Amino acid sequence: MQDYKTAIEELKKLDLSKNPREEVLQLFNHFGKFGLVQKLFHRGKTLIRARPNEKGKQFGTRDELTFKPQEFNHTYQRASTPNQTMFYAASIHEDVKQDELDNARVIASLEASHLLRDIGQEGEQLITFSKWVVTQDIPMIAICYHKDFTEKNSHTLELYNAYHHWAKSLDGDLRERSIAITEFLASEYAKKEIGSHLDYMISALFSERSVERGHAGIFYPSVRADAQGFNVALSPDCVNNSLQLVSAGECTIYKKGEHTIVDNETVCIIEDDTLPFILKPVSPQYHRGKDSILEELNNIK
Repeated sequence: MQDYKTAIEELKKLDLSKNPREEVLQLFNHFGKFGLVQKLFHRGKTLIRARPNEKGKQFGTRDELTFKPQEFNHTYQRASTPNQTMFYAASIHEDVKQDELDNARVIASLEASHLLRDIGQEGEQLITFSKWVVTQDIPMIAICYHKDFTEKNSHTLELYNAYHHWAKSLDGDLRERSIAITEFLASEYAKKEIGSHLDYMISALFSERSVERGHAGIFYPSVRADAQGFNVALSPDCVNNSLQLVSAGECTIYKKGEHTIVDNETVCIIEDDTLPFILKPVSPQYHRGKDSILEELNNIK
């Protein structure tokens, strides 16, 4: 029988461009039993989600700001498959250290905006941010074992060290198996060079299988934010039962060269997220205006 080490090597060698879904799942079966860390979000925890606006489009319902409807879900993403849509949002650890990224909107923006991520791209983009509050505990699998990320964020280091400390309590074979498999999975969730949506297949199928086995989702460092914050990918059932939309608002991102300015446009406090809401212009003191921002960007040497 094929063992977990061989399965990992076979997974690494797969040509994902050939869409080997069934082969990936079969190789997962050779992992056997291994240990993972659970991350728990308690009631009151907040998450930030960002969704770019299409030209002339304004959102006004919870459904428009939540996960992609399954009928429109046709590609692999880092933690979702064509068969399993997921809700993506950004998270900041409660005990952020000095000089660490402390704004979940930045993480959400980097994940959602090609304008921000693409070094050579300039222009402006309208994005809608939404704030969600956990209403009951959410148990997730934490994939925070990538060694290169432990220097980026103190919470990643904390999770990494906690996992390895716990692994010492396992017997030899189970300890080695657990560390090997989780480090392999961490490398998949940490992929930076993505040529096709199929490059996400391994991490996405692991997420799909995790949801099938009763987990609410996956907690992992944000690659787009250079691992300085965290993403969550949650199942639709979890979102429908454990998250409440409490506010939303639009911002315009202006970018020229290496310089970016974000301007507040609209906002809405949402008391009942089962009803449509209306985004209204922010107070003048919170809005700079396009002309002022473009003048500043054009004057930057």
